[in-house]
Amino acid sequence: MTAYSYYPGCSLHSTGREFDASVTAVFRALKIDLVELEDWNCCGASSAHSVDRDLSLALPARNLALAQAAGRDVIMPCAACYN
Repeated sequence: MTAYSYYPGCSLHSTGREFDASVTAVFRALKIDLVELEDWNCCGASSAHSVDRDLSLALPARNLALAQAAGRDVIMPCAACYN
């Protein structure tokens, strides 16, 4: 079975729960395993960019580094996190 690191972002764990459920259902139907990144952090898309430019780059970079360390490509369905 193919496995990807899964970064749901804050929205898919709160206001976007239905989107999270549909994404995971589609991948399950495709027999692709999504392994949620351990210890992921908010990407900062909602506020970090207006507070601190370096922080707005470091937050998503940390999540990408976690996925890289796990040795898997990463799936991030949240449009804000993707940007």
